[in-house]
Amino acid sequence: MGIKIYNQPWFGSSTATDWFLDTIKNTDRYLEFGTGGSTYTAAKFGVEFVAVDSDREFLDAVEKKITDEGFADPMRQTFVHADIGKTGGRGRPLHWKTADSERLDAFRRYSDPPAQSLAGGKTPDFVLVDGRFRVACALKALRMLHGRDGWTLAVDDYARRRKYHVITEFAEPDEYVADRIAVFHSTTSFSADELDRRIREFEVLPD
Repeated sequence: MGIKIYNQPWFGSSTATDWFLDTIKNTDRYLEFGTGGSTYTAAKFGVEFVAVDSDREFLDAVEKKITDEGFADPMRQTFVHADIGKTGGRGRPLHWKTADSERLDAFRRYSDPPAQSLAGGKTPDFVLVDGRFRVACALKALRMLHGRDGWTLAVDDYARRRKYHVITEFAEPDEYVADRIAVFHSTTSFSADELDRRIREFEVLPD
């Protein structure tokens, strides 16, 4: 039996899913860390996207579903396999605490916004962080979006995972969706050196 990819994402409640649907419909360029029903939905609505995942088989299944159902658009859709070595459920790296220097470098690269998401000097207006290395993904997204207007950064599971709250050193949530997803639309004033220090601290922590 193959990997099942759903027709829309599920964030624990219909409220959160409806929020995502409303947001993605009004998005020009979308970047996501962690793929699935969210990727399929972006394709269905014709949104330009870059989708990053550490699970090669799952990412391939997402791309196959999009292609099989007639929503493929290679010029506007980029699927990025972030190779972080052997992974388990939900793309989590196995034996990550004993990773050698080469694998640690792969961990660090996971959270880098892919070049395709910056094509033409244009940044994404919606970034969803729902995969691995979430704090680093969010912080690098904030570094990318700082000084720009009209963007949304959403971090799933933020409300219940206190270790994610370091993000508030650089941006304050504008809303919480269903007591789960933190949504940011702007950054605070911050030291670039401090942001870089925090990124280095978290870019090898997979959760």
